[in-house]
Amino acid sequence: MMTERERIQRALEPLHASGNTLEEVLDMVEREETYGRRAGRRAVRTALVAAAMVLALSVAAYAAGEYTGFFETVFGDKAIAGWDEEHKVLTDEDGNVWTEYDMPGQERVPADPETAQALVGDETASVGQSVTVGDVTYTVEQFVLDEHGMGALTYVMDDPNGFPGMTFDGGFMQYDPYTPGSQMPPLLESCDADGNVGRALSCVEMAAADGTDTRRTVAVYFAPLESMDGMEQLRLSFGVVTGYDPDTGEVAQKRGGVLFPLSAAVPATALTGPDGWSASISPLGLQIVPPAENVYGQNYYFNDLVIHIADGTQYVLKQEGSNMYNCTAGCYEGEKSNFVFNRIIDPEQVVSVTARGKGSGQRDGQPVHDALELTFTK
Repeated sequence: MMTERERIQRALEPLHASGNTLEEVLDMVEREETYGRRAGRRAVRTALVAAAMVLALSVAAYAAGEYTGFFETVFGDKAIAGWDEEHKVLTDEDGNVWTEYDMPGQERVPADPETAQALVGDETASVGQSVTVGDVTYTVEQFVLDEHGMGALTYVMDDPNGFPGMTFDGGFMQYDPYTPGSQMPPLLESCDADGNVGRALSCVEMAAADGTDTRRTVAVYFAPLESMDGMEQLRLSFGVVTGYDPDTGEVAQKRGGVLFPLSAAVPATALTGPDGWSASISPLGLQIVPPAENVYGQNYYFNDLVIHIADGTQYVLKQEGSNMYNCTAGCYEGEKSNFVFNRIIDPEQVVSVTARGKGSGQRDGQPVHDALELTFTK
């Protein structure tokens, strides 16, 4: 699949407009689900118009302007930097405390749009599709992902009712399934060419800092829970609560979504670790792969995970004792570990990745509990 740059370059060639798979969007209706059609035309047509006016159009400059808002939302100054409350106390309807905890520390480092454009601009794609579910209109704007399926997308939600039952603490969206009109967490799946065989992705959604009472831009950071091999599309579906039965506990909801093709993937740089461990790192995320003869399965974890940069700085993803967690999303994909960054980095400047944790499993029929001390280098 061509990148945006390739599409525009092709468009600038006389009489050779690029074929665009986004012209055909699957319209699905199932269980009150409706999948939105395109809300507008792709950037390649804008490029055709521009080519007729200015033959010396700069593709790089065009792309940077096209995705500036996206980069600011997912990597830049519009991204949420912290929590409204560092210490959470949750109470029941009578005001009784039923749990309390400290929120993990975060260190957001905004990237300017020019840096983001240089690292992932060629692979970033526009969607521009809308769907209305209940009274809420959702518009999926743009997205980017790496070769492992880790990435980010943005959508805008317009709710004339003012998002009943929802809160946006530190940008993280919290939902109330008992309030009619409240929204449910979005579901992101990878699908085949026909929109079938949905495979779930782990998602964390964060509302941008510049929202209003009726409009919010949302950044979704995601990583695959299952292999995306053979998948050609993404489906983002939404739910709005229509009713709640206190006797059965059932929540009724209306659902709808948007289906759109995968873009070209941001490449990842391979890293080698000890004893058969390996990893790969992209500007968007880190994947760690255990040895072929993995005795731990998914029963391994890392207390400390640090990326060491050539200028001597460090990007601390996790740090034991400090409650630091600088990932936006993380999950197991089979026995692989995926970590989505809360900033954008340049893999060429990465010297090494160090990981310290524990693994539990069976070796020669005997239980093992191993300390893991791993260093990954190029």
